[in-house]
Amino acid sequence: MRAALCDDENVFRNEIYELLTEYSRARHIDIVCDQYTDGRELLPCVDRYDIIFMDYQMNDLNGMETSRKIRALNNDCIIIFISAFPEVALDAFEVDTFRFLSKPIDREKFFRAMDDYLKSIDLDNLIVIRSDDVSYTLKASDIIYAEAKLKHCIIRTTDNTYEIATHLKTIERQLPPDKFTRCQRSYIAGFAHIKTHTSKEIIFDNGEKATIGKTYFADFKSAFQDYILKHNEGQL
Repeated sequence: MRAALCDDENVFRNEIYELLTEYSRARHIDIVCDQYTDGRELLPCVDRYDIIFMDYQMNDLNGMETSRKIRALNNDCIIIFISAFPEVALDAFEVDTFRFLSKPIDREKFFRAMDDYLKSIDLDNLIVIRSDDVSYTLKASDIIYAEAKLKHCIIRTTDNTYEIATHLKTIERQLPPDKFTRCQRSYIAGFAHIKTHTSKEIIFDNGEKATIGKTYFADFKSAFQDYILKHNEGQL
């Protein structure tokens, strides 16, 4: 999960960051968090994030103006507004706010908001990968590929790389079969991140490449065509 904190007060950014860190440990969820001091700084990067914690009052471009611009981009990220002035809560819901939290932030309300956010996500799109005593909760839609490396697997997502002590078969069982397939014995490709392919090679949207095994190409091509058809018909 990728989160952004947008607040011009360092003390509150730190407070939210610490709560996110505590939450990620308690729920065994990997959260990448970036911090911004105003809306203008955040806007060019907004497509990176699943959830944004937005301060209502900021210098330059305030939270409401920033959120209107985000929604004008048709961005579907979750916005949680945070303010010391609860009377502005009604205004915040104009931009499809998921929650409104008052400063100082109550830990239980923060955890409840995050739990509700996770429940709102399609649970079929979340997978939990366990490696030794560590668990990683990943969105399947973020996974570009999974690759077997000796006794480990490499999972490459849109914003991170995980080396996990498990078998590729274990990961394959958890991935939606209509969105992933093997393109060779030791490699699983995510259809959503394929930019183009030939009969021998895949090019992903992050610029990385993968070879397609001769015996895998027919099944790969058929599965990928099915994915494109369902995607165009709005079934995915």
